[in-house]
Amino acid sequence: MSYRLSYAPPTAQPASEHEHPNVTLLRDGYTAFAKGDIDFIRGLLAEQVVHRVPGHGPLCGEYRTPEEILGFYVRLFELSGGTFRTEPYAVMADDENGVALVQTYAERPGKVLDSRAVDVFRIDHGRIIEIRTLAEDQYADDAFWA
Repeated sequence: MSYRLSYAPPTAQPASEHEHPNVTLLRDGYTAFAKGDIDFIRGLLAEQVVHRVPGHGPLCGEYRTPEEILGFYVRLFELSGGTFRTEPYAVMADDENGVALVQTYAERPGKVLDSRAVDVFRIDHGRIIEIRTLAEDQYADDAFWA
């Protein structure tokens, strides 16, 4: 299964020569997401990965395989008519954990989502094993996707 997502960020922040490798991994993942490079994203995900999306909206739940996670990402684009994007404005990581503060944007008929979220990662040997996405306003997020 191969998909191309259409959004590309205006510019990516340059990597610091002293940046932790997992910060680079996460930045590269967001860049790949913005470009729709599903194959690159697939390579970042461990086989035993889980992406937890709390809330009560139709996209909330647990996605437990790389294919389920990639399907979730494609669904974000489908439901938003290709307008969904998420841009990190701060990325931090150590050997096992990472956090990205992100600005999200999407449009649906009569609705606009323009909010912040936190993506929390667990990383093992250069592969993402867990993602938790926490919306700044979960009620607004749920209402947007409903």
